[in-house]
Amino acid sequence: MKEKELTEMFEGKKETASAAAPKQLLRLHRRLFLLVFAVAVLLQSVVFVDMRLGNYYRELNDSFKVLLTVNGQPSNEELEQTGESLNQKTDISSVRLFSPEDALSVVRRQNPQLTEALLLMGKNKMPAYFELKLNYKAINNIRPFVDNLAAEYPGLEAHYNADHARLLFYTGLCSKLLNLAVIFAILLFLAFMFLVEAYPSNQVRSHYLGGAVSGVLAGLASCVFFAVLVYPTGFLSVAFAQFTTAGRQLLMLAFCGLFGWTLSKWQKF
Repeated sequence: MKEKELTEMFEGKKETASAAAPKQLLRLHRRLFLLVFAVAVLLQSVVFVDMRLGNYYRELNDSFKVLLTVNGQPSNEELEQTGESLNQKTDISSVRLFSPEDALSVVRRQNPQLTEALLLMGKNKMPAYFELKLNYKAINNIRPFVDNLAAEYPGLEAHYNADHARLLFYTGLCSKLLNLAVIFAILLFLAFMFLVEAYPSNQVRSHYLGGAVSGVLAGLASCVFFAVLVYPTGFLSVAFAQFTTAGRQLLMLAFCGLFGWTLSKWQKF
């Protein structure tokens, strides 16, 4: 009698365990989805900040210039020699020479009223000038760089915006630091995945694919979440190009799927 009762109790426990297994597996995928979803939202935020910071840096870099106005009225040969000398410097990425007529046409496009005022004073009031584009190293040391130019070319007078140069330098520095931090974080994630995959295990599990699918769904959910956030700002297609790219989103989904696959094997959460 006791053996029969023990057998029934043992079989009952097996049935209870087998009945509870699917429920536990579902809870595992639910928790896995939430964890990957949280990581995906953070990554989407980093991608958004990186895109906007990179665009802001490029706009600042395109608009920053050092103007060297020419004192007096040197000949065209002298201006060409000065331009070639400036172009040979490693800290200068490009040099453009503007004659007084070219300078007036530039001012006319930007401010027609100012052009009329300059014409009333005479065309000779608008000097020729060189437009310089500097590399990142020169922008970081803009004051000593301009002082050296003034000492080397006494016939030129430098004009630039020091605050613009400072903002450009720090924006580029923040963009580079953010990229390095993201690369380091991704390497840490990959190291974690490698350690989990390399850990020996004799248990046979059939939910690896389910974990990968849950991870991909979490990545898609993060895309939908950000789409809902940016939709009120305007057309979704225009806003999409402002904070991410299709290539980055595909890499994000691949990462989420791989992360979900790894977490389904780890099962320590």
